[in-house]
Amino acid sequence: MAKQYEGSRGTNRLMSFMARRGIGRTQLMTTTGRKSGDERNVPISPIIFDGVEYLVSPYGGVGWVHNVRANPMVKLCLGSRRRQVKLEEVTGASAAVVAAYHAREGFARPYMDVPENPTVDDFAARAELFPVFKVLANS
Repeated sequence: MAKQYEGSRGTNRLMSFMARRGIGRTQLMTTTGRKSGDERNVPISPIIFDGVEYLVSPYGGVGWVHNVRANPMVKLCLGSRRRQVKLEEVTGASAAVVAAYHAREGFARPYMDVPENPTVDDFAARAELFPVFKVLANS
């Protein structure tokens, strides 16, 4: 059984601070609250897979996932680089993306309900647990 993710203000603050200064690969994503309409910021670690940029939620259907499903236009910020993009939820072929994310992001592994040395098939069998969004250019 995977650990249950409980957001840490300290960790989120540190990761947001680093994203604002362009340190590391974590970016700051701004979504629009689905109920409040207020802007919400969350640190996120995009992954490039087969030349395409994706956002993975290793913690399942957390707040930002619901916000993106309601309004797929988000802002991504890394240092002074800001861009408005549209996110498109990916189903089916996302298992390989999640497997690559799992391999790269050690901090997320304890929260992902998969075997210790998971295969792509393990992620495919649990695809509903890991929402994946493709980053599209703003059109």
